[in-house]
Amino acid sequence: MSIDEKKPTTEIAPARTASRLGANLAFEGKLTGHEDLEILGQFNGSIDLALHDLVVQKSGRVKADLIKVKNLFLLGQLEGQVQAERIVISETALFTGDIVATKLSVQSGARFKGTVKISKDYHP
Repeated sequence: MSIDEKKPTTEIAPARTASRLGANLAFEGKLTGHEDLEILGQFNGSIDLALHDLVVQKSGRVKADLIKVKNLFLLGQLEGQVQAERIVISETALFTGDIVATKLSVQSGARFKGTVKISKDYHP
């Protein structure tokens, strides 16, 4: 048996699937799913991606009753209530609303108006 045959095999994890709401699209309603989401356009409603990531790009405008995601990366505008394990609000972001999260990062220059509750555990 050669050395290469003795090496343990490693399986490559499948790549995470992500969906995208383009800059020229607007969506209104309830969105649920089992993959990451990137918003460049406009969204109005609720989002439940409890085990996945949400990225709101600079051009993204979100108004939501409730957002449940594992991680939120906000570069654009978001108004509403967010529950997440981790939230990152960038210097270009505007956030208005309420946050319940395990970890929160608000970068210098970000605009934030609302309340924050830090939770020890994230429960999707």
